[in-house]
Amino acid sequence: MKFYRFAALALLTALASIQAGTDRPKSAPQFYAYCVETGVPGLTPRPLPKLAALLKDLGFDGIGLELALDGTLEANLKLLDQAGLQPFLFWTSVNVNPAQGAAYSPQLPPAIRLLKGRNATVSVLLSGLKPADPQGLQPAIRALRELGDVAAEAGVRLSIYNHVGNWTESLPFIVEVITQVDHPRVGFNFNLCHWLKVDGSRDWRPLLRQHAAKLFCVTINGATQGAQNWTNGLIRPLDEGDFDNRQLIALLAEIKYPGPVGLMCYGVPGEAGDYLGRSMKIWRSFYPAPPAPTEKP
Repeated sequence: MKFYRFAALALLTALASIQAGTDRPKSAPQFYAYCVETGVPGLTPRPLPKLAALLKDLGFDGIGLELALDGTLEANLKLLDQAGLQPFLFWTSVNVNPAQGAAYSPQLPPAIRLLKGRNATVSVLLSGLKPADPQGLQPAIRALRELGDVAAEAGVRLSIYNHVGNWTESLPFIVEVITQVDHPRVGFNFNLCHWLKVDGSRDWRPLLRQHAAKLFCVTINGATQGAQNWTNGLIRPLDEGDFDNRQLIALLAEIKYPGPVGLMCYGVPGEAGDYLGRSMKIWRSFYPAPPAPTEKP
């Protein structure tokens, strides 16, 4: 009997150990990475199957990708499904300057429809004019409402990506735009590195609190505040820099942000497995797993 009791206890302990290593605390959002091995001089990003396997092995829940309009999207979605990795973020571009052509590719709406049933956000980079140029407002409203309707058909979200140099580089301006768009499926991103570059002197907390209902996408990274360069400055692994991501995570919990959180990796040098692993370790420290159950005396 002692042997069987010992074996049962060992089995329970092993199962608890496995569960503690794989289960996410209820309070923890899903976590994904994007722009891995992108923007690093001389480095060719590994193929998607190998990247998906790496992220899965390191414990990431998903990935962010460019929304492919070349016919490869369906195959990529199937590949990610087989790898057990969710595509949470897709980015694409919309032109707000009619003098430069159509607002978006005719392949964009069908691509969005292919995302039906997925917990995905299509993040839109609005370009074609200088930041906040008023000429872009009506074209942007029209395009975002059209694409918002397509997103509603697919059951996904459309979110304006705050990106340096875009027509919508400033998050306060983006909030003004989505207020005028007034579409239930159109919201905004909070991309930490771009916020720090454009609006870094401002306090981000009031804006996120006030507009929490329209916050559709959050991406973080380690960052050195006040830096001007991306690599080794505004975009770093989570264990580097002086920006306190714990404050941001706490605010997301406060406003009950319901979505996943992405890790921006653009321009991060070094071996991806190393900096992704270090970042995952920090992420897990934000949401420590509950202790494994112990045997009653």
